[in-house]
Amino acid sequence: MKRKKNRNRTFLLFAASAVLLMMSTVGSTRAALTYRSENYEMKFDVSSIGVTLLENGTAVSRRDYVDDQWQEESGALLTNLLEEGESLMPGRSYEERLSVQNSGSIDSYVRVTLYRGWTKDGKSMDTELSPKLIGLDLSSGDWIEDVSAATSERTVLYYRNILKSGQETPPLCTALRIDPAVARKVSETHTETAEGTVVSTRFAYDGFQFQVKAEVDAVQTHNAEEAIKSAWGVDAEIAEDGTLRLTSQGQ
Repeated sequence: MKRKKNRNRTFLLFAASAVLLMMSTVGSTRAALTYRSENYEMKFDVSSIGVTLLENGTAVSRRDYVDDQWQEESGALLTNLLEEGESLMPGRSYEERLSVQNSGSIDSYVRVTLYRGWTKDGKSMDTELSPKLIGLDLSSGDWIEDVSAATSERTVLYYRNILKSGQETPPLCTALRIDPAVARKVSETHTETAEGTVVSTRFAYDGFQFQVKAEVDAVQTHNAEEAIKSAWGVDAEIAEDGTLRLTSQGQ
C-alpha cells in the first residue's frame, strides 16, 4: 500500500492555531492598576497621590485619590497590537512600550509588577505551559529588577528615580514577542486509510491564550525608606539625589 503524508492538513491546522491564539489574547488580556498603602502608618498625604499606566503613550489604567475618594479607570492591554486583518506571527517583535505617569500632585516612587502566562477556556493561568514563551523586552538603567521576587510568571521592577508630579518614566518594556518554539510543540497521529497514511498534527498550545498583566504601586518620597519597607517589604537606601537602591529584596 502506498504511504503518503497530508502536508496541507498540517499547515492549515497551524494557521488555525495562530489565529485562535491571537483572537483569544485580545479578548482576555487586562491591565490591572493597583495602589497599595494600607500598611504604611506614618504621615501620608494620600489625598494627592496617583499613578497612571501608559501603553505606547496612551493611558490604559489609572488610580488617583481626589476629593477624599479613589477615582479609577481600568482598560485592556494589547488591543492595538495588530493591524486590522493581521494575524499574530510567532517570532516577530511587536511594539509594547509600558511606562508610568505620576498623575497625582506629589512626587513618588513607583513599582511595576508584570505577570504573564497562559489560559484556556477562560480559566486561570495554566502552569504546565511555559510563560517564558511570552517574551517581553525589558529596559535596564532606570529600572531595577527585584530578582528575589522573580518567578517564571512574575517580574518586579522599581523605578530608581523620583517620579515627579506630571512626569512619565522611561519605558520599562519596549516590545513583546511570542517565541517561535510555540509552533514546534506538536504531536502527530497516524491514521491508515485506503489511500495511505494520513498524518494529523496537534499543537500543544492550540486553544490557549497568552495573558499579560501589569500592576502599578506608588509610595510618597517623604520618609521614603520607611514607606518602601512598610508598603513593599524591601530595604532601600535613598541617595542625596533621590536615587533608590535596593539593599535587601522582597519575596
